[in-house]
Amino acid sequence: MQSLLFKYLDEFLFRFCTDYFCCKKAQIIEFNRENYSIRLQAFGEIYDQLKHSQGTEIKAITYSYMQIHENDDRSDLYVIVDI
Repeated sequence: MQSLLFKYLDEFLFRFCTDYFCCKKAQIIEFNRENYSIRLQAFGEIYDQLKHSQGTEIKAITYSYMQIHENDDRSDLYVIVDI
């Protein structure tokens, strides 16, 4: 599960670096725990300096201290990124 989470976060970072796409929300369409696959739809917009404030840039997603806590009614994800 951590590899799957890493893959998608890294893909969002790649999309920002190449297409300037800022993901605001992601909706899961299909999720298969047996095959470790997920299909989702991302919602957001293209980065615009006039609209979006600049801050610290994320350089990479890491596995460092990555945690997934699953309960019956919710899941909590903890991810540390390199800046």
